[in-house]
Amino acid sequence: MIHCKYSADTHVEISKDGIADILHTAHDNKGQNVTPGDMLVAALGACTLTMIGAVAQQFHQKMDGIQLTAHAEWLPNAQGLKSIQLHITLPPGTPEDMRTRCIQAAKHCPVHKSLNPDIEITITDD
Repeated sequence: MIHCKYSADTHVEISKDGIADILHTAHDNKGQNVTPGDMLVAALGACTLTMIGAVAQQFHQKMDGIQLTAHAEWLPNAQGLKSIQLHITLPPGTPEDMRTRCIQAAKHCPVHKSLNPDIEITITDD
């Protein structure tokens, strides 16, 4: 179970199983701290990598060190996400057929499926 507690200055303490962190709203932190929106985008990235890892295991392909960068574009006036760009860096020498499988797996992660379909999500790799 995740527990959230609002504290002063638009900060929210989140905790799960005794591990806690503080989130900050985007309007007050000058981009210096993780925001709830950042957590949403990070959840998509983590889920994407998990799906790729699961597919790679099925084909006995090592994916240790795979990396992902994510960039989110937000609609004005806190209306929500407009788009998310994910860029995946696969290990050198990953065969082309495995690259295709990985990108397909990335598009089927549960977080991706849970997001509003109006959010444009693009996935690139190298």
